[in-house]
Amino acid sequence: MSFFIKGVKISVVKNFANEKYIEFRNNTRTKNPKNASVEFTPGNDSMAYHFRLKDFSSEGFGILVRKDSKVLVNIKPGDVLIMKYHPDITTTTPVLHRTKIKHISEPEPGKYQGHMVVGLLILD
Repeated sequence: MSFFIKGVKISVVKNFANEKYIEFRNNTRTKNPKNASVEFTPGNDSMAYHFRLKDFSSEGFGILVRKDSKVLVNIKPGDVLIMKYHPDITTTTPVLHRTKIKHISEPEPGKYQGHMVVGLLILD
């Protein structure tokens, strides 16, 4: 559910712990570059996960993760991981960045059913 207060879009969303909170998302969102993606190995997991980047803003971006994915067991908001970023152009070398998990939340109602949005912020 979304509404506007003084021109700012306010969205009430459900986070991973099934608690409601209000999110002030007034940053403009842009579509992701066609093939931009991120790769990482969370926690003690030996498997590397690879996701397309979505939902770009000046505050970071997100990835879509299936609700039944094992990766959600191994990450939580506040975690800092080394992630390998693959730019839009396939000939460009991937770049490593320390990245913080900002949130794990359900997408807007009707969008990306069966998935969670994991918000990412590059620290360096």
